[in-house]
Amino acid sequence: MKQADSPWLFTYRTEAWFSIMIILADMQKSQAVMDELTSQCDVDLGRAARDSSWITLQPENPFMVLAGESSGGVFLAYGDGEVERRPVLYVTSGGQAGCIASNLTELIAMMLALPYWRDLLKFSDGGNLQEMRRTARFSEQDYVEEYVELPAARKRIFDTLPVPVIADPVKLLHDCVRATDCTVVAGDGWPYESLFHHVKSSDNPGWT
Repeated sequence: MKQADSPWLFTYRTEAWFSIMIILADMQKSQAVMDELTSQCDVDLGRAARDSSWITLQPENPFMVLAGESSGGVFLAYGDGEVERRPVLYVTSGGQAGCIASNLTELIAMMLALPYWRDLLKFSDGGNLQEMRRTARFSEQDYVEEYVELPAARKRIFDTLPVPVIADPVKLLHDCVRATDCTVVAGDGWPYESLFHHVKSSDNPGWT
């Protein structure tokens, strides 16, 4: 399904994606895909081998770090089963954590549809879906103007990996974070906070 209002979304595959999963090993074999995800989405598979001894999940779950990001956060698959089918927890370096996708395929699809997804969480007014939609309109315009290489990069990734198109990625992100069932516990015993911040798009002076 295509979102006609977005200049970046392609009618490439339907949402019946679970029969064709993105395999982590296939991503790691393609340096071009790894480079594109790092430069355009700040999802760096090369940071997956970093020390994870500081991560303690609550409730306790087995996990595997999938990737890192430039600000020190990590993406990890937690739970049991094949790593590609586990839910993905995003853990920031600032003490927030939350589930952002139900599996690796969904994660990559959402990263490409919403490269500004961190803005949606920051300017979400505590997890208000309508506020996230307003933020998406401002953020997408910023990215269209600044990240001119993203459409071509997205297409190259689509040509390499079986990436589905998400009909409503903003709602998907909202619902995943809202349904978070696992978090990280800091060294002092305090659980990490939600990924939803209590800031509105109107609080950004550049968005009018």
